[in-house]
Amino acid sequence: MARSVKQQSRHDAEVARFARRYEREGYHVKADIKGYPQPDTIGGYRPDVVAKKGIARKIVEIETMASVDSARDQKQQATFQNAAKRSKATSFIRKVV
Repeated sequence: MARSVKQQSRHDAEVARFARRYEREGYHVKADIKGYPQPDTIGGYRPDVVAKKGIARKIVEIETMASVDSARDQKQQATFQNAAKRSKATSFIRKVV
């Protein structure tokens, strides 16, 4: 299901909030919004934010009520969780707005 303009705006604002937070904390940030380099895909899915500092890596995915628990969301979530499980230095954060 496609997001409404309002939902997309909320999604993008939350992505930007996470990106700015991690920048303030000294992370190198890639985000899937204008003004940031785009994150690489992980298992065929592009996370909303990837933040790296030293060996630490944060993978962040923001969902809206229109996209949460869809088949794509479930596959994407499992992919990012598995990526985080493969490395103790990687964590996965998922937030629904």
